[in-house]
Amino acid sequence: MPEEITPRLVGQETFEGIAEAWGEFDGRQFRDGSLRLVTRSADLVTVRTVRSSAQPPLFSADGLAVPLADLDECHYVTPTRDGVAASRQDSVSYHSRSGAVEWSFRHFPWGDEPIGSGACAETPDGHHLLAVVPGTPGSSGEYPGDRCVLLESKTGKVIDEALLPSFSASYSLDAPFRQVSTFFLSAGQGQDSAYSWKVDIVEGRLHLTELASGMERVTGAQHDRVLVQDVGGSWLQVRSAVPDVASRPESEAMSEDVRAERESYLTGDSGFVDDSRVIVAVGEEWWSEETEHFLLDAGDLTVRHRVRYPFPDGLDPKALGDGTWITADGDVVQRWCIAQ
Repeated sequence: MPEEITPRLVGQETFEGIAEAWGEFDGRQFRDGSLRLVTRSADLVTVRTVRSSAQPPLFSADGLAVPLADLDECHYVTPTRDGVAASRQDSVSYHSRSGAVEWSFRHFPWGDEPIGSGACAETPDGHHLLAVVPGTPGSSGEYPGDRCVLLESKTGKVIDEALLPSFSASYSLDAPFRQVSTFFLSAGQGQDSAYSWKVDIVEGRLHLTELASGMERVTGAQHDRVLVQDVGGSWLQVRSAVPDVASRPESEAMSEDVRAERESYLTGDSGFVDDSRVIVAVGEEWWSEETEHFLLDAGDLTVRHRVRYPFPDGLDPKALGDGTWITADGDVVQRWCIAQ
């Protein structure tokens, strides 16, 4: 059994609705290197940004609250420079802070069943909106894959697009690096398969690099490395995110190596706490709500510590990459670091 450590609480605030949003595709988004927490209440979407400093308060003062009349129809909502953008059943729309529609990009609808949903994210310079939409079916009613499109933020005009091998998938987008138009796009096709890509936007063009496919997905990124986690929670790997570099794992950890005393599965999004540590959540099933958290060495993924919180914590942690991570217990968000 690894050595136990008690982390230090460095910030705590109540954010109503975060308990429901924690596991949603748009509930926790990295944008321009900062983590944005997104909640929904009635017809109002609220965005809070976790501060780059580990000192209190936990959230920055520039919170965002935008009214959207049809919020229940939005699959994914993301903050933009001037308001929010939303992915719906048949469109991607750009809204001002008042909720008014600035433009709407129509596309072929996602399927009627609860499978398949888009995602969107604005570039740090505010010039473009990246979005994933369904492909357009041919005469047979089928299409080869969903589309990754680059839209002009001011008008919704299509600047570039790329065909994806995934279809009718549920998507999420993260931008963990500051002032860089690099995104990590993940696609989940039920419980059977997943894809992840690194998406670079250079001079108004999309450049996609596949990082994971099959029964695996990217859950965290740090510099030129990514964490790739088995969809079923059996293993975790560190891989290079540099194009044209062999995709073989630099290191690997099996779930039973992390918590050895009984059957275990990795759950949630494993992530880089900093350059030397990775935090993972382990449960009795890959969908477990009750989990234990462990800190692994970011080089070889050996277990360093089991995290023992001073009071109840929430579900899986979210690593911030700056030496801290957050958890949520109900609607209370907590920020932690390793005690010195």
